[in-house]
Amino acid sequence: MVQANTSTEARIDADLPLALFRIARQLRAAAVATGDDVWMVMLLRQVLVHEPLRLSALAGCVGLDASTVSRHVKRLEDAGYVARTEDPADRRASRLVTTEPGRALLDRAMRASTAVIAHAVADWSDEDRILLPTLVNRLAGALDRVAAESVTHGDTNHRS
Repeated sequence: MVQANTSTEARIDADLPLALFRIARQLRAAAVATGDDVWMVMLLRQVLVHEPLRLSALAGCVGLDASTVSRHVKRLEDAGYVARTEDPADRRASRLVTTEPGRALLDRAMRASTAVIAHAVADWSDEDRILLPTLVNRLAGALDRVAAESVTHGDTNHRS
């Protein structure tokens, strides 16, 4: 039984990260082909899901420092995809909201990504197509928890 566990761990250690990188590369290529900036789309999605939110909260959502996120948000603002609104709790601060053009961009980008994935798994069984998002979301949640624990405990060995 120990050998099976070791074999499973070896496959996770070697195969899974590489597969995830390949998936990210293909989705990034699909976004570039449609003219979309992956970071802008990712940040825009977070703003839409959590709006209105402060820039610092957005940085926390994506695990980047506020100065990096600020540069990307400036591009989103300049393009008209997000707007700043007054924060009623602190008039010195502002909150980000998506604009109609921002929602349209996000909708187009999500449709393009969905089409690429749907085409890639078209010959999969119904069971596998149903199971895939469940497992990927479960992994994403687990990785988010590990990252949050690393930040809480000051351990940066697992974060880049």
